[in-house]
Amino acid sequence: MSNQVRVIDSLSGTCLFETTIDKINDAYAFATQMEEAGLDIEVVAPGLAETLIRSLGADDTEIKAYQQSLQDEIDEHEDSDYGCAICPPGPHK
Repeated sequence: MSNQVRVIDSLSGTCLFETTIDKINDAYAFATQMEEAGLDIEVVAPGLAETLIRSLGADDTEIKAYQQSLQDEIDEHEDSDYGCAICPPGPHK
């Protein structure tokens, strides 16, 4: 993981294009061309929080732990019985 933007073929997992985050528009333009050619494409770019913690010295293990904590929070939120200020409570299990 890095502050690189990658365009990936979703079916094969092959990285088709990689550039720096300041050239993210090039990645999206390339992805559009590939989608028009019929490929299923995914653009992988680091978010603001990931870019910040990496600039503060986080390594790949810490980044993965951070991403997992975000996913755990989302999963817990979706499964909660009490909801939040925006989302209604989930169905009772």
